[in-house]
Amino acid sequence: MFIYIFVAVLVLLILSAVKIVQQNTVYVVEFLGKFNRVMTAGLNFKIPLFERVAEKVTLRQQNFSLKNVYPSKDKVIVDIATNLIYSVESSIEGVKKFTYSLQNRQQSIGAIIENSLRTYVAKETHEGILEKKEELAAHIRLDLEKQFSEWGMLISSFQITEVSFPPTITQAMSEVVASQQLMKAAANKGEAIKIQAVKEAEADKERKRLQGEGIAQERKAISEGLKESIEIVKGATGQGSREIMALLTLTQYLDTMKSIGATSNSKVIFMDHNTGKTFDMTAQLISAFESQEKK
Repeated sequence: MFIYIFVAVLVLLILSAVKIVQQNTVYVVEFLGKFNRVMTAGLNFKIPLFERVAEKVTLRQQNFSLKNVYPSKDKVIVDIATNLIYSVESSIEGVKKFTYSLQNRQQSIGAIIENSLRTYVAKETHEGILEKKEELAAHIRLDLEKQFSEWGMLISSFQITEVSFPPTITQAMSEVVASQQLMKAAANKGEAIKIQAVKEAEADKERKRLQGEGIAQERKAISEGLKESIEIVKGATGQGSREIMALLTLTQYLDTMKSIGATSNSKVIFMDHNTGKTFDMTAQLISAFESQEKK
């Protein structure tokens, strides 16, 4: 019976001596209450009764989130949320510092972050804090790194995840932004109206230029046509230039009257259709041309 008890105790001691450490984890081992060594990942053994595992330390990255309020330089209460990502130094000395430096690790980490934030925020206005959020995060990280190194920890990242103000301050800031946007919109609208007016003036100028060129071309074409017509009639009839011009002018006058009467919007026009009237008009035209030549 004694043998069975002895064997059972021996088996229990052997089993308690075997320790399997998971990946990215280390065990801190004490010998009679004093730090002795660090077990790394894999199969390990400890001396029964004399050695004990004081702490299991993960080497993975860990998060520490914190949210609190801090007074700014202009006496505005700023609500700031942060997220710290850190890991334990994998060296034996780093693991030893992490295990034995702090009695309440979470409370100490929170206290040093709050103290650093409070010191920085007190030097900035609430608007400056909002504008310099990335600068604030970099400053806090630099401020924490030395102390964390003494605790056996490495900072991977420190982020300002949220910055908020009391509702009255937020509303006032929104109104300022809205007024600035309205001013920009008004300026843009005025510029657009100015550009449109300039474009319309340029278009009107171009339209008048083209219209003038068209009229000049039209008159040139009429002159050339009249010249050609005079030459043709003179060769055919032997009449002088005055008589031919009078005839052509009269013909154009009659064509104009015809086109006026043919349009859909024409009104009632009373005209003297006596044949003698046509001869009188021809004589008047010839007389006018003669008087022009004498001058």
